[in-house]
Amino acid sequence: MNPILIQGIGFLALIFVILSFQKKERVTLLLVMFVGLLLFVLHYSLLGAWTGALMNLIEAGVVFVSFKKETALWAKKSFWPYLFIVAYVLTGALTLKSVPDIFPIIAQIFGAIAVWQKNPRTIRFIILVPRPLWFGYNLIVGSYAGMVTEIVILLSVFVSIVRFDILHQAEK
Repeated sequence: MNPILIQGIGFLALIFVILSFQKKERVTLLLVMFVGLLLFVLHYSLLGAWTGALMNLIEAGVVFVSFKKETALWAKKSFWPYLFIVAYVLTGALTLKSVPDIFPIIAQIFGAIAVWQKNPRTIRFIILVPRPLWFGYNLIVGSYAGMVTEIVILLSVFVSIVRFDILHQAEK
């Protein structure tokens, strides 16, 4: 497949991820994030980076369940975060080919913890942890879009922290 198209899909995913962190409400943040994650599944699959693809697919499941936990009884169960963390570890073990494949596994465990939080502020702060791990993985698998995504996510999260957490607190 055309490498420009593959990177283009990654950059489209980037747009959705950026938009997600600029949403004030939790539900909107998670919905936009879900679309971006599915696009990254496609991007990593086309690169042959299966650990990254499957970690994003599981994370999309995390976001979906987290989104539904306010309206669906089945999603309110407290075992979900643990189930997803086990899924990351088991899936990671099956796709593990080299040390860098560990990076997205650890990163996605933090992602699962972040999106299970009720407070968007907490989500934003926890989501900072995986950024260097994903950047390193993207560098190794050749995902230019992924590397740019991690830089932009980091900057975007910092902007949202300033907008919603620092400036908003100063207004109170």
